[in-house]
Amino acid sequence: MRKIILLATLLITAININADNLKEQLQKQNARLDAIESDINRLNNSIKQQHRTNLRLDATDKEIRAIQDSMHDNLGTLNERIIVIERTQSEDRISLKNDIKETNTHIATNLVKMDSRTMWGGILLLCTILGFSGYLYVKRRKDYTSMSEVRKAQDALQAAQSKMQEDSVKLDNQMLALMERQMSAAPAMVSTETDHSLALKVADEIVRIELNLSRMDASVKGYKQLAKAVERIKNNFQANGYEIIDMLGKPYNEGMKVVANFVPDETLKEGEQIITGVTKPQINYNGKMIQSAQITVSQNI
Repeated sequence: MRKIILLATLLITAININADNLKEQLQKQNARLDAIESDINRLNNSIKQQHRTNLRLDATDKEIRAIQDSMHDNLGTLNERIIVIERTQSEDRISLKNDIKETNTHIATNLVKMDSRTMWGGILLLCTILGFSGYLYVKRRKDYTSMSEVRKAQDALQAAQSKMQEDSVKLDNQMLALMERQMSAAPAMVSTETDHSLALKVADEIVRIELNLSRMDASVKGYKQLAKAVERIKNNFQANGYEIIDMLGKPYNEGMKVVANFVPDETLKEGEQIITGVTKPQINYNGKMIQSAQITVSQNI
């Protein structure tokens, strides 16, 4: 009887121990499920925030392109005006030369016919000289006015170019600031595959901005601030494993994994091929290429 009671006691104790173990394992599984659900919610919020940022970036890019198109049209109008003024000035000069030649011929003919000893001859000569002098004065004033118009048009063109560059720099500064905020706010992804979409978009904009800066004067308002912002983002890229491959101005070779557009350039040495434009840069991540470059190659072949 005692053995039976002992066996029953041991059996009940074992059942209680197993129940406690199962309860503890169930609590651990529930904690893991809560952590996974929290990660999923955080990732969903991050994806939504990145989508909103991409929409704002696209809108800003469209605004930049619209401003550039408008200023390009204005520059075209100013260039046409300068061409018209220069053509008018050239025609005035030709007309002035012909008038001078005709007047000199007329004076020479009259001098042959005139009696230099008569008073009327002297008066006629004097009147002719005075008239010719007045004519030259009027012509020179007109020519001066044309030159002034050319200078005004050139000043207006230069002012428009400076304004366009300042507006472009201002918008690019705003875009980079927005990108920096997005890159800083993006959480670390708990995933087996990294999402590079934001990094690739930022890299494309950096290359475009660097190309614009290379064509600007450093005295343009906002130039230094924009250059520092570009350098700051490139350093941030490197710190996160990204690398933008610099190809502009470098020699081209057939082994490059790029999409190339070739244009002739007779100023290069025979057989020479130089990369003169980068539409999309080559991007490496941790030493591995994740975006191939789209380039323009000038060649003399």
